[in-house]
Amino acid sequence: MTHDLPAERIVLDQFLADPRWSRAGLHVKLEHTDAAVIDGALVGLLVEGLLIRDGAETWLLAPAARHLTALGLLDSGSPKQTTELDNGSAIDRVLARCALEDYARRREVDQDPAKLVAELTALVDRGIAAGLDPVTVSALARGDA
Repeated sequence: MTHDLPAERIVLDQFLADPRWSRAGLHVKLEHTDAAVIDGALVGLLVEGLLIRDGAETWLLAPAARHLTALGLLDSGSPKQTTELDNGSAIDRVLARCALEDYARRREVDQDPAKLVAELTALVDRGIAAGLDPVTVSALARGDA
């Protein structure tokens, strides 16, 4: 799955401000963002474990993301941060970590080397661009972190 990180960031910022949203409420709040982009971001954040479902139409900030917010590692950005992807932000690091952890879990099941190498290259680039140090990226990809 490819991720639209700027869109995920815009949606995640809404959940950091208020941890419970309906899909329709997000569409109203983010009226200048295409509904399909919002829906794609919701699915991406769900897949990455940052959001959970609470019924058919209600989405919640996942407990781990709420804890990261309480620790001060995630917070709603300035308007500039919510519309532009800047390297090294906390949200980008969390998304990159989650993607690498997911890769490590799937690596044990999927034994297709070509597929794994292609995916790993993109995930490593994403992790480094997000500000994760190479040792952490390597440990996450191996499943050691």
